[in-house]
Amino acid sequence: MKNNYLHNKKVTNLIGLIFVTIICGCANSNENKYSYDNYEPIILISIDGFRWDYIDRTNTPNFDSVIKRGVKTKGLVPVFPTKTFPNHLSIVTGNYPKNHGIISNRMYDSEFDEIYYIGEGSKPVLDPKWYEAEPIWVTAEKQNKKAMTMFWPGSEAKIMGMYPSEYFVYDGSISHDSRIEQILKWLQYEPQKRPDIITIYFSHVDSQGHRYGPQSDQITQAIEEMDRVIGKLIYELNEINILEQINIMITSDHGMASISEDSVIFIDDYIDLSSVNIVDWSPVMSIFTKDIKNAYNKLYNAHPNMKIYKKEDIPSRLQYNDHKRIAPLIGIADEGWSISSREQFNPNNYNGGAHGYDPQYQSMHGIFIAMGPAFDSGLNLPHLSSLHLYELMCKIIGITPAMNDGSIDSTSSFLIK
Repeated sequence: MKNNYLHNKKVTNLIGLIFVTIICGCANSNENKYSYDNYEPIILISIDGFRWDYIDRTNTPNFDSVIKRGVKTKGLVPVFPTKTFPNHLSIVTGNYPKNHGIISNRMYDSEFDEIYYIGEGSKPVLDPKWYEAEPIWVTAEKQNKKAMTMFWPGSEAKIMGMYPSEYFVYDGSISHDSRIEQILKWLQYEPQKRPDIITIYFSHVDSQGHRYGPQSDQITQAIEEMDRVIGKLIYELNEINILEQINIMITSDHGMASISEDSVIFIDDYIDLSSVNIVDWSPVMSIFTKDIKNAYNKLYNAHPNMKIYKKEDIPSRLQYNDHKRIAPLIGIADEGWSISSREQFNPNNYNGGAHGYDPQYQSMHGIFIAMGPAFDSGLNLPHLSSLHLYELMCKIIGITPAMNDGSIDSTSSFLIK
């Protein structure tokens, strides 16, 4: 039965039954080596690109059981741009990108005269000078708590002179199960070394969404795989008799929209590319140029599915107009549209999925579900901004938050009074 539970995605009804049995208090023969009295840590899980409605796409007994036991919001509303690194930093700092510094996955800093970019082996990702706000693992470590990160964007940088107590530099080849096994190992440390907060990150759903699109069979399979992973975590926590003491928070950084090779804006149809430096392309285009007025005039109203803004004119609701790394001209494509040039265009890259769009589009919304001793049960709540999760985590583990743009008032109804 154990092997089926862990490895066979088709045995979904059995998985759900096992979870129900667990939460009903089925006796377990395993015992911990150390005491777990008064130990109620957080496991913060990010499933990159997991859209708000994916849970309803297929049979997800483990997600469903977490929801039944805890809280769920209609969607987790990301910050703009709805990209991976800006949003992961917003979740763990409670700040808009303009206040934590990671304003895109790719950006130029005029003071450093350097470009920040992401991906395995990226040196800028490891450089603390790019990060301008305090993430939860630094807040925790400053206040004599322990944080451990099984991946999270930015967690491998020495931000504000501090690393998590233990962390991993991102390596996408490490299997889902190995990641779960690592956090289980941390939870079984002797009490004085045990983490108060753990982060863990999975990119699988996002990767499949980009390649095949959010309506694909491959996305359905990826959803089922992540449900299996959540099931493994729950099963193993129960095996070591600490399931009831763990606060599990499942999040995502953004959703996903379908794109098509027929919905591409070719920017070189409207402007000479030699006159501009485009640092980031799509769906939010960052344009640097010596002649801002000329470039703006050429691109303004150039295409019905792209808006062009001078930095100071970007709508205030996007909170994206007063950081030095935000380009003087920003182009924003409509949902489902991409920005490219005829020279670099490859149709194979434009028939899957994309994100980065205005967070007002529901397709960009992610998920937030949680359960544990801190959380009330059976709650279905309205949309929640990802900015509020930092203060929520600080409240749960008993630390004072750093300055941030979120509010504990927005999540206080989630908690057991």
